[in-house]
Amino acid sequence: MPSTRGHLWSRFVIIARPFFRSELRWQAIGLLALILVFIFCLNGLNVLSNYMNRDFMSAVVEGEASRSVFLALLWAGVFAGLTIVAVFKAFTEERLRLRWREWLTRHLIDRYLSSRAYYRMQARADVDNPDQRITEDVRTFTEHALALLLIITNSTITLVSFCGVLWSITPWLFLAAVGYATLGTCTTIILGRRLVKLDVQQFRKEADLRYDLIQTRVHAEPIALLGGEADENRRLRRRLAAVVENMKGIIGLSRNISFFTIGFDYLIQLIPLLIVAPLYMRGEVPFGAVTQAQGAFLLVMGAFALIVKEFQRISTFGAVVERLGSFCEVLEEEAAAGKKSPIEMVEDDTRLAFEGLTLVTPRDGRLLVQDLSVEIADGQRLLILGPGGSGRTSVLRAAAGLWTAGQGRVIRPPLGQIMFLPQQPYLRPGTLRDQLLYATRANGLTDEQILAVLHLVGFEPVLERVGGLDAERDWPHTLSLGEQQRLAFARLLLSNPRFAFLDEPTSSLDAEQAHHLYEVLSRTPITYISAASDPSLREYHNLVVELAGARQDQPSRRLCAAIA
Repeated sequence: MPSTRGHLWSRFVIIARPFFRSELRWQAIGLLALILVFIFCLNGLNVLSNYMNRDFMSAVVEGEASRSVFLALLWAGVFAGLTIVAVFKAFTEERLRLRWREWLTRHLIDRYLSSRAYYRMQARADVDNPDQRITEDVRTFTEHALALLLIITNSTITLVSFCGVLWSITPWLFLAAVGYATLGTCTTIILGRRLVKLDVQQFRKEADLRYDLIQTRVHAEPIALLGGEADENRRLRRRLAAVVENMKGIIGLSRNISFFTIGFDYLIQLIPLLIVAPLYMRGEVPFGAVTQAQGAFLLVMGAFALIVKEFQRISTFGAVVERLGSFCEVLEEEAAAGKKSPIEMVEDDTRLAFEGLTLVTPRDGRLLVQDLSVEIADGQRLLILGPGGSGRTSVLRAAAGLWTAGQGRVIRPPLGQIMFLPQQPYLRPGTLRDQLLYATRANGLTDEQILAVLHLVGFEPVLERVGGLDAERDWPHTLSLGEQQRLAFARLLLSNPRFAFLDEPTSSLDAEQAHHLYEVLSRTPITYISAASDPSLREYHNLVVELAGARQDQPSRRLCAAIA
């Protein structure tokens, strides 16, 4: 098994490498090079400031007033240069960080939505809260990755710049810095080795609490109707208790680390004085060397003791790399899984057929549909009848490529020529026009065309009630389920695809309304397949497949009737 360090490093590479191979790679490299120039300038100015500190303090002790004033003015000029360079360095860092975050977020969203990975990931227990990983984890990753990269770079340059200064005063300063930093680093790692694990758990528990709060808002009506406030309260309190309990562990561990790191920082100020002060008393160095040694020692120790000073940031970064890296790995797995399925998917512009299609449940392998074979010619309409749990919806999911447990062959046109209507229509934030044109692939429709279709499906009273096509509402709570299904039919008619798959599209409508919608649909050239439990819809279809319920002696078997 690879070490944790190697595991995190490989995941870091998986996350970071695509950006530096993307279309923005030269901008990223250019900004990094500019930041590197600023770091060199800052270190050069810091070295100059360190020597000016020595000369100024020596001039003050020796009573050279005019020289002290001159050196103070020069020193102020160095401070001005440091300020300008530091500001531009910070600005460039923020621009690079923002571009990296924007690109990585878009990249993950594209991968999340491609090959329908977002759908298949719902069944996985090893990747929780993808929304948090794409948003908050990406933000934390880009912030900490760039910050740590620049800290390491700056520390390396600082070591090269100031180790010579320490050695020039006395080699014992350099040796003290190396020994003290080694002691601090080892002690901090030992004390804080559990912090990364706690940080990973904290990210998950915080996301779980937020997710449950969102679910309470989304399902507010059924919760209110059922009087489930007490149950929701208990569930949210349990989530909050888990967050607090884990945070207590982080706080307690951070306290133990702070006992060491804070004391470690205070001693850094004393050690160079203890080493150089005796040299000054013996007249071996000027007084300015004392303050110079203290300043240089602080900078070198800051570079050497990187883990001590940045341990909290490193542990948080490790937790984010773990979460984001596992998310990227799962996206790769799901992209590969989307191309491999026991159910063969064949795209054919001229055919729509199921050949020897057998479907089972993904987890326990329970048989749903056995050896279904049927071909639907262009212009025909197929009705798949069956009670709940008979597998009729699974057939449509198999046609969409969403159901992969089973075997057989699905032959259908490309998805661009097909439209699927789920039983529960999807409504999103936006105007009513946005809802009607969502995923319709219909361009250039006029208001007159849209209104004509709404008239056909009986949606005009709703249109008047909500305030027109450009009204914005919370549509899932504004429209009843029946109104949502009429809207879905309007969406289908506006899109006018060659083929359509409908899953219980009129389940929330009365018989008269359902028959009216199917009557309108039957007058179009659309070839459609309906999955329903209502046998009265037979008259709007010229092919029927009945999926019967299981026999008591064979509870897992689903029997397919002949085509009518």
